[in-house]
Amino acid sequence: MSSFWHRVGRRSLSIERPRTDEPRTRHSLDMGTIRRSQKFFAKITWIDTLAELGRHVPLGQISVPQAVYEYDARVEKGATRAVVEQPILHTREFGVLLAMPPQGLPRPVRETLAFVRHNGLRTEGLFRRSPPSTALRAAKDAYDHSQYVDLEIAGVNVAAVLLKLFVRELPNPVFGTNGCSYDVVRAMPSDGRVDYVRDTILEQISDDYRRLLCFVCALLSQVARSSETRMTAYNLAVVWAPNMLRSNDPVADINMCPAGKASTVGAVVQIMVEHFEQVFTREIASVLGPAEPSDTVNDILNTVDLMNQAS
Repeated sequence: MSSFWHRVGRRSLSIERPRTDEPRTRHSLDMGTIRRSQKFFAKITWIDTLAELGRHVPLGQISVPQAVYEYDARVEKGATRAVVEQPILHTREFGVLLAMPPQGLPRPVRETLAFVRHNGLRTEGLFRRSPPSTALRAAKDAYDHSQYVDLEIAGVNVAAVLLKLFVRELPNPVFGTNGCSYDVVRAMPSDGRVDYVRDTILEQISDDYRRLLCFVCALLSQVARSSETRMTAYNLAVVWAPNMLRSNDPVADINMCPAGKASTVGAVVQIMVEHFEQVFTREIASVLGPAEPSDTVNDILNTVDLMNQAS
């Protein structure tokens, strides 16, 4: 039986496996060299890139080191293939124009909303803490390749940051360029602020964006109610405002972030969280219908569970 040698690493491993139909075979990995039979080699599928690997296994279920992502980017950038590969069938979810499914939400939004709601309300610093970059990248890539994402494995902080990332990477921000203008926000008066946010600011935002904000702020309102998260409406506004705004003026962007009593995007987000039922009256009626809700925030978030069950 012919054999070959293939270099794979530095450690040494020796495996012996008895066979009934032939003499005992030996597979050895010795100082970076592995010896295999041709039968064993025939069972191996060689993968050159993560894109190819994603066609065989869900990347969201494995931990891919950052160094592998960096190497893969170099390989993909410099690759010149002599054969035409089969196209990878996937639909990007992040960094694309917001397209709301009828009576639904984009998949990353509804799945992360539900997971954080059911698993994160006792997590201190929710939406503030950063998860491992490799876990976040793996989950995001899995969504962008229409693969299964196990948020139980990824964890609450990954789910929370994925939700922020979805909003931040929208090509058109909620506030700023192509969104509600900063001038409208700056004109918010010191009195009647809730009415101004509902009747003036939300009117500058498209229907799909208002629907997205309604569901996100419903979750943030519930998070703010939990003393265990230590995330008040003010704290949540400080964390979320930078993800909702973008313009061609970085200084203006920074000045729009603070929450509190100023006329800023941060203050608007704080009002949306603190006064959710009063701000999103039209969106709540659209989602729940004419029936009087018993607990508006929970009723809104319950519809997310129904969306996930139906998907």
